[in-house]
Amino acid sequence: MKNKYRIIAERLLLGLNILLLYFLLLEKFIEIPYWLQPLGRLHPMILHFPIALLLLSMGLEFFRFRKEFSKEKFYQDFLRYLLLFSVVTAALAAVMGLFLSLEEGYDGAVLTWHKWLGAGIVFFASVLYFARDKTWYQEKIAKISASSLIVITLMAGHYGASLTHGEDFIYMPIIAGREVVVPIEEAIVFDHLVMPVLEKKCNSCHNQSKAKGELIMTDKVSLLKGGKTGKLFDNESLEESLMLHRLSLPMEDEEHMPPSGKPQLSPEEKLLLELWVKNKYDFEMKVLALPAGDSLRLVSTNVLNPSGKRKTYEFDMPDEKTLEALNNEYRVIRPLSKESPALDVTIYNPKSYTSQSLVELEPIKEQIVSLSLNRIPVEDEDLTIVNQFTNLERLNLNFTNITGNGLQTLTSLKNIEHLAISGTSVALNDLKPYLSSLKRLQTISVWNTEIDVDDLELLRDEFKNIQIVAGRDGLEEEKIKLNVPILKNQTNIFRDSIALDIGHPIEDVTVRYTLDGTEPDSLTSPVFEKGKVWLDRTTLVNAKAFKEGWFGSTNTTFSVYKNKYPPDSVNLLSRLNRVHPANGHATFFDGDFGGFNANSPAWANNWAGFSNEDMELFLTYNQEIEVASVSFNVLVEPETIIFPPSQIEIWGGKSKDDLKLMGRLTPELPTEERKPYIQLISTTINPTKVNCLLVIGRTLKEIPSWHRNKGRGALLLVDEMFIN
Repeated sequence: MKNKYRIIAERLLLGLNILLLYFLLLEKFIEIPYWLQPLGRLHPMILHFPIALLLLSMGLEFFRFRKEFSKEKFYQDFLRYLLLFSVVTAALAAVMGLFLSLEEGYDGAVLTWHKWLGAGIVFFASVLYFARDKTWYQEKIAKISASSLIVITLMAGHYGASLTHGEDFIYMPIIAGREVVVPIEEAIVFDHLVMPVLEKKCNSCHNQSKAKGELIMTDKVSLLKGGKTGKLFDNESLEESLMLHRLSLPMEDEEHMPPSGKPQLSPEEKLLLELWVKNKYDFEMKVLALPAGDSLRLVSTNVLNPSGKRKTYEFDMPDEKTLEALNNEYRVIRPLSKESPALDVTIYNPKSYTSQSLVELEPIKEQIVSLSLNRIPVEDEDLTIVNQFTNLERLNLNFTNITGNGLQTLTSLKNIEHLAISGTSVALNDLKPYLSSLKRLQTISVWNTEIDVDDLELLRDEFKNIQIVAGRDGLEEEKIKLNVPILKNQTNIFRDSIALDIGHPIEDVTVRYTLDGTEPDSLTSPVFEKGKVWLDRTTLVNAKAFKEGWFGSTNTTFSVYKNKYPPDSVNLLSRLNRVHPANGHATFFDGDFGGFNANSPAWANNWAGFSNEDMELFLTYNQEIEVASVSFNVLVEPETIIFPPSQIEIWGGKSKDDLKLMGRLTPELPTEERKPYIQLISTTINPTKVNCLLVIGRTLKEIPSWHRNKGRGALLLVDEMFIN
């Protein structure tokens, strides 16, 4: 007779399977009460126990039919009870996990995989338990079942770790250990410096699958969107932005980010984010577009370490407490490289500068090898203090108040390799004797000084081993190219009209724009003025930046979309491709645009995909509307068989039962392989009053004959839809 406790456990297991299936099928209609939520939060703590027991029991099950074990009663009884206990605890953990998944902040493909694999473990293991005494359950089936369950368990654990710690959690030590190989000439501050910090320290809790506080930090659009507590950036006072506020809170404050117990930002990472935000959080700016003495440029250059060579120095490491005391809001002191005693010092607030700013550096004068005083009101007498920094290799005195007399006081700086004196009153007769004393000097910047073109030639003839940079003496190739303007509107989707807002991170830049599809020029195109350009229809905006002494930026385009009638409810009648589930039925009106860079989260997470069936979207409105057009964005990438729909149909009516065909469109298909692009497809119809719409986008069932994969069906990818 069966042990009564075993009977109770088996009945409990059946009940938990039913409960788990109920929650899986009806989770959209279930809301967990607050008093049950702590039970769900026990899931991460409980699940490790059944995982270990299941793996152990499957290992034993694999060898169950071996001759030496098949007749061993203790082995068989122990395995039975171990498996039963494992499955019961796994079912409890799965139910807790479903409770947790229904809380705010969990969503996306990773959660879906983890949830269904976890439930699959319970269902599979339950079937295995109740079937293992059947006559057909023999050694081969036992080995296949045990092996399969082990694989499923490991996969579920992988997705669980991705939810908790981020998708690259397992490989993060390897990724972090790699050197940054991007050339500094191509390095973009956000892509190559800021984003890696966010990926390591923020994205484990703020991603598409686990958006704590409704905040996602995996891409530009999500960062600008912000979260439940507001936007991350305050345009009126960047220093008071929410991101910087959370980073600066004491560790014991519950709002400090990253939270206590999570990996914290290093001082260099924190400084990098602070400087990036204060620099108007430019997503496109290249490192070399920043001024030579700019703090963000110096920190970025130090992180990138483009040469890969690190000098060794014989002097001692600086005292950490001293460095901490000397760092303040106008002076940044950082090691030249990791574990190096050499220091890089930047003073960057001219209004706060006094000679005392240099005097205070005396405790670390031996370790300073790089000093930037760019655009600081340094006088000749201040250079007597600088002369004490005998190990200086880089000195930036651009646009200071020094003269040739002051330069002659720097007699002790025999290690100078790079000197910048542009924008000063230094003349040829001042500079020649000084250059003769600098045996290690490699480059000197002298543009916008009293040294004219003839003097420049004399200097270059006499000092052939020194690169003399005079970029503002008429040598156009040494101008710096402006980065592109940026769209500053909080969203590029509007209902009736919108005041266009275009900005630029550099002051006194003129932005010219066009609305007719042409590229702006520096003379005839209208100058953008904030608050004076209003749009009342979907518009493609072209913009370029211009400034005297700079090369104009490349042309950039912004799409601004009108969506007059967002629906009150959306019902997706067809299934999404499993690789591109995006945000389900909400994808089409959530404001998250897709991209076509395969390395971007916007490519993986924002496109709703249809591969084996047509897109069918049913929209309803609480009040009658008059519709004249339906538009939506599609990705076109012929090389990977991503095509526009072969046909679009718009049906409308007062209810679902009286729909009538309002419009039909056959979009133009690509005729050759080409680079990916995003296409806005609009179907114009006679203005009609309706309460509901059925939008059908038919997937291309057969690839055109010119394509190498002809005969196959295409993938349709859609992000945003606009009803006007």
